[in-house]
Amino acid sequence: MKSTTIKNNIKKTTSKKLLINNFSGFTLIEMIVSITIFSMIIVMAFDAMGNIGVIRNKLSSRLDLNNELYNVTEKFINLIKTGGDIDYEEYWNRQTVGTTTASWHYDIFSGFGNYGSGGLGENYGDGLYYCVSGNGTSMGTGWCLVGNQKQRYGQYRQQFIDYNSNANGDGGDENGDGKIQWDDDDEDLGVGPIVLTGGVGMKELYLLKKGITPERTYFRWTLKLDPNAPPGASCETSGVHMGSGECLWNIQLLNLVGKDLGLSHSWAINSDGRYDGIIDTWECREDFYCPGTNIPNALDTGWVDILPTWVNVKNIDFYPYPEKDFRYAWRESNNAIILSSYVRINMTLGLAWERRKKIKWPSGDVFITTTVNLSR
Repeated sequence: MKSTTIKNNIKKTTSKKLLINNFSGFTLIEMIVSITIFSMIIVMAFDAMGNIGVIRNKLSSRLDLNNELYNVTEKFINLIKTGGDIDYEEYWNRQTVGTTTASWHYDIFSGFGNYGSGGLGENYGDGLYYCVSGNGTSMGTGWCLVGNQKQRYGQYRQQFIDYNSNANGDGGDENGDGKIQWDDDDEDLGVGPIVLTGGVGMKELYLLKKGITPERTYFRWTLKLDPNAPPGASCETSGVHMGSGECLWNIQLLNLVGKDLGLSHSWAINSDGRYDGIIDTWECREDFYCPGTNIPNALDTGWVDILPTWVNVKNIDFYPYPEKDFRYAWRESNNAIILSSYVRINMTLGLAWERRKKIKWPSGDVFITTTVNLSR
């Protein structure tokens, strides 16, 4: 009996030990699963840390590029800020000769106010023409644009003046001296034509700084082909991929200086208007190359790129306001006219292949909208 009890106690004790052993450790399978999960976590952690490094490098490079593009844009905006007011004379000239485009700027040479009627090449043509009411027919608040010829500098101002405001039969020669100016029938109408269309982006910006030596500062958008583009790349000039491929756009600058040399624009030739105190000649500034007489005589004469070659200006529109010169339109009550001049600029900047081929991810574009007050 005693022997049987001892055996039972041994069995119970052994059973408890086995039970305890079963709950006090891990099996081989559990160890393998645990190690596998741990390894996966470690691998994922290292992968995440690696991606963080890549993302950090991308963000850093992106910020550097944005800073560079911002600095480039700031220099461009400063050129506009110091360029003067809207040059309504040249916009009147441009509107007259035409606004069709090629290479994304205007493709008809305007002459920049150096040419009059019949002017071509070294023949600069006639002087200004004047608005005159007919015999019994008043020109009223209209103007007197003559054809689609190039317009002399100062011609836009003349559209606001009637030299025969009493509409009689003398043709404007009120005092019979053979001239129509400086008579009693001359009237500043205070109204005239618009030269800009609000809400329509211009591909060229014309600015005029008046003073003892007046200057004109002009900007235009131009298209070239990227010499660093991959073989077979084509230039996309429209759609969502506009500016990709081998397109390379830049902004060009031209500076002109006003002088009083008369209708022939020459120091050596004594012509009408020479040294009469009125600016009539526009030469390229000395640091711009205009061969021959230093007067721009062709569409691309004197223009220079102003942005670095690694910048691709995928789009730019200039919105100058107001639509006409409020100083001449003093009689008008339209609030959209009687305001200080300014220009709104919309730009899309990207990278040229010179810079794009150095990065391993798609380069995004930078969109810029800014407004510059010109009446300061």
